[in-house]
Amino acid sequence: MKKTIIFALCVCTLLCGCSKANNSTAQAESTASSDSEKIAKLEKQVENLAKLISDGTGADIEDIKNGTANIDGNDISGEIHEVYDDTAVVEAYKSGDDSKLTDDKDKYIYEQLCKAVDEIITDNMTEYDKEKAVYDYMIKQTHFNEDSLSAITESEDDFSHTPYGFFHDHSTICVGNATTFKLFMDVLGIDCKIIHSTENGEHAWNVVKINDNWYHVDVTFDGGENEPDYAYFNVPDVVKDDDSYPWNHDDFPACTSVEDCYAYKNAVEIPDVYEIPKTISKTISDGKSSGYIKMKYDENLQSDTVKQQISSIIDSLSGGENSSDYIMGNNCFCADGYVIFGYTI
Repeated sequence: MKKTIIFALCVCTLLCGCSKANNSTAQAESTASSDSEKIAKLEKQVENLAKLISDGTGADIEDIKNGTANIDGNDISGEIHEVYDDTAVVEAYKSGDDSKLTDDKDKYIYEQLCKAVDEIITDNMTEYDKEKAVYDYMIKQTHFNEDSLSAITESEDDFSHTPYGFFHDHSTICVGNATTFKLFMDVLGIDCKIIHSTENGEHAWNVVKINDNWYHVDVTFDGGENEPDYAYFNVPDVVKDDDSYPWNHDDFPACTSVEDCYAYKNAVEIPDVYEIPKTISKTISDGKSSGYIKMKYDENLQSDTVKQQISSIIDSLSGGENSSDYIMGNNCFCADGYVIFGYTI
């Protein structure tokens, strides 16, 4: 929280300096006006965020804004977003008739959804192929909207928690990603549900049924500036069930299979840990930015112990004397008699 506030204030300072660099009076006045609006908006966001933190911790607002408040260890939760109901749009898609759509935003979602499905889906695709096509499309089409994470913005035009935010603004938060992914799955006839976890802050993702097995899919966790490494594409419960964002397991089907888990399907199988450096080295020499490895392990061992040993090995390979490569491990988990783990260069 402190870093967010300090960063916002630094941006304000930078924006103040922008107008001084203009030589033209007209340009200076125009820039100053624009900057003033931006500064005012940022200051309002900082004020709202400071108030939100103060309400949850009892800390002084000015101390929070100055970055001097001690708020470590306090759980500050922001706004909980409503989950979009896609029933009307799905019915319109399946019938080919959008005349019953009374909301302009739903009409827009419907139009863009039809275009997207026509663009990325073909008749000869399997369920897995369709799901991955949607996943890839979504990650390329949107960016994460950090302004909507909590009550730091009061804009009534923010739809980043809905498919409208995805299709119209190409800006989403987790709830927007989850509802958009479900919308695609619903019109493609693939069973899908939304997990909306709000106990430790808000996060939303999906569970999807592919080839009669259920998997977790988290578009938000895999999204970003780079190509996705599919670390959260069709993963089992053991990956998501880390207490970060708890959910009621009784309300959702168990996800135990790795048959269509991207990490499992695409992992290089090795006989022992001594092959890990060689395998990662080949990934680097091939110019790839990520990879997955799997190997059999003694199931009598504690899975946490196995994961810790694997993580330790990967960490030791990073940034050696003659290497500028930083290697980060991700999603080390045990399933189907294997330990499966990923890494990003």
